[in-house]
Amino acid sequence: MTKLKITVTLKAVVEDAEGLSVLKALNLLGYRDVVDVRTGKVYYITLKKGGKRLGNEFCEKLLANPVINECVVDG
Repeated sequence: MTKLKITVTLKAVVEDAEGLSVLKALNLLGYRDVVDVRTGKVYYITLKKGGKRLGNEFCEKLLANPVINECVVDG
């Protein structure tokens, strides 16, 4: 069995509206040292066989939009 961890985030040049909302909320709660928040999704996938190559295919075909997302496959 192979376990993959796939992290999908917005590219640095894409505005992260959810991250900005979290940043504002943290600042309002008094956490003034927080200067940036970026959000994303993490997928944990267990395969009978295969590995990173399949994880990269998952990113290309389903999990990420290559125009706005970065996808990192660990495992």
